[in-house]
Amino acid sequence: MSIIRINDTQPFPHIPQEPDNRRESALDFFKRQSTGLKLISDEMEQEKKEQDELKEIRERSIERKQKLFYDNLDIIMRHKEDILATPRYANIDVHYAVNGGGLYVGHLQTSRQFNIAGSIVTVNLKLSTLLRVWETDQFRADCECGSTAFIRSFAGSPLSGGSQATAYCPVCKKQTHVANRSFGKYFWFLRTKISEEVEAIARDFIGKWTLAEVEYEKVVAEGKTKDPRPGAHFFGDGSPCSLETMIQELKLKEFDEKTHT
Repeated sequence: MSIIRINDTQPFPHIPQEPDNRRESALDFFKRQSTGLKLISDEMEQEKKEQDELKEIRERSIERKQKLFYDNLDIIMRHKEDILATPRYANIDVHYAVNGGGLYVGHLQTSRQFNIAGSIVTVNLKLSTLLRVWETDQFRADCECGSTAFIRSFAGSPLSGGSQATAYCPVCKKQTHVANRSFGKYFWFLRTKISEEVEAIARDFIGKWTLAEVEYEKVVAEGKTKDPRPGAHFFGDGSPCSLETMIQELKLKEFDEKTHT
């Protein structure tokens, strides 16, 4: 007869590592249970619930913004040059405006987050970048109405190189299906643009910090040490402009131009 011996002082067999996994021996489990100590506290559960609720709100907001963006793409394209020349417009987050992905490479990330010293830095696809991407032939298509449609989603395979894409026309407000274009010229081109966004923000941050250090040295040289660290002289670009605000301002601008002509 076989005898099975269980050593409950040792951890259970290996479980694939996940952020919320905690390996625990049976003995430790029963000891913890006897004290009434939960592995996941009520506060942790509440935090997860609130984060899930916020996620749902963000998802609804993104759906609304995406619809608003394409419903007003005609006015955006009419004011393209003004947008590119106006930083508060050019830097608007439009990561939701283009979707793409493929076999083996996964979904295209148009929004990236970095945990830097406990602070979350988010880098999103900017409106100016998307407008310039739409200047390339790869991301444009002829619409049956005679106007130009712009690629808003694509899928394919890096192995075969084939792809299927959907383009949106700002004039007739209809979608056009585009096939047989290089998947790599969609995916890798956009991914490079996102990497350039990350680099630009990193360089801008460094530049602003360098400026703060210069201002700090001036304060020290003048004997004004009320704020004795460079961080007191570090500033960002001010409040960002939202898509909603930009569209309304452009509509008001057009109305004003019509009224006074």
